[in-house]
This record gives sequence, structure tokens and C-alpha cells, in this order.
Amino acid sequence: MTINKFVETIAPFVMLESTLSHILPSVTLAQAIIESRHGESGLTKKANNLFGIKGAYKGQSVTMITTEYIGGHYVKVPAHFRKYPNWWESISDHSYLLISAKRYANIPGCDNYITACQNLQSDGYATAPDYASTLISYIQRYKLDDYDKKRFELYGKL
Repeated sequence: MTINKFVETIAPFVMLESTLSHILPSVTLAQAIIESRHGESGLTKKANNLFGIKGAYKGQSVTMITTEYIGGHYVKVPAHFRKYPNWWESISDHSYLLISAKRYANIPGCDNYITACQNLQSDGYATAPDYASTLISYIQRYKLDDYDKKRFELYGKL
């Protein structure tokens, strides 16, 4: 699936979810593109996990090898990841994680995607040292901030 087709597929639900979570659609879309390799990653195909969220979801998980940045080096380690029945529950659970975990308290309501991406990195969402800049580059390359503008037009400010 192309990135544009992937975004077209999940954007309506991401937009709806943003009205409840107050998380910028552009940030959620960029995370989904990167973390799931636009729906083509092994984790996404095996567990419908679009965001690389670890743990179990309603008792369901899969174990997969992942690459983490630890001690200045990338290393491969096994990890348990949440397994979802579909992409929509993955998106909802991602929003729930960001609004319920104290460490992400600076994400909901943030109306600037650059700040939100920097906050995700400093909050420890991913171990990659360039996570924020990667998110920002995808938002800009694919004009994902257009979804933020549409969201604001339809539903008002976060």
C-alpha cells in the first residue's frame, strides 16, 4: 500500500479520534506511517499494531524482534507488542495511551505539530534519537498538517 493510500484509509478515523483525544491528526498520521511502515510492517500485518505499542491489549500480544537505540547503539531485542482485532482499535488505543499516561500529558491539546513531535521524543515514546525530526519531515513531506487545518475548521481548536 502506498503512503497516500494508507493515509486516505486511516485519516477519517484519525480525524474523528482527534475530536475526543485532542491530539493533532498530523502527529498520529505520521506516527502510524513510520511505526507501521504505512501498513506494511510485520507487526502491523500480524497484530494490526500501527504504532509499535508494547504490552498486551485485552490480553492479546505477539512477540517480535524490534530495534531499540540503547547506550548509543541500535540493538535487536525481542519484545511483546499489543495485538489488535483491527486498525481502528489500534488508533483508539494509541489515543488512549497518550491521554492517560502522565508522561504524555503535554501531547493532548498541543496545537503545534513541531512541539508535539519534540514532546513525544522527550517523553520517551521511541528510543530513536531522531524520532521528532523524522515525524516532522513526514508531516511536511506529505502535507499531513492539512488534516490539522481541516480538523480545526470542522471542530474548532484543540
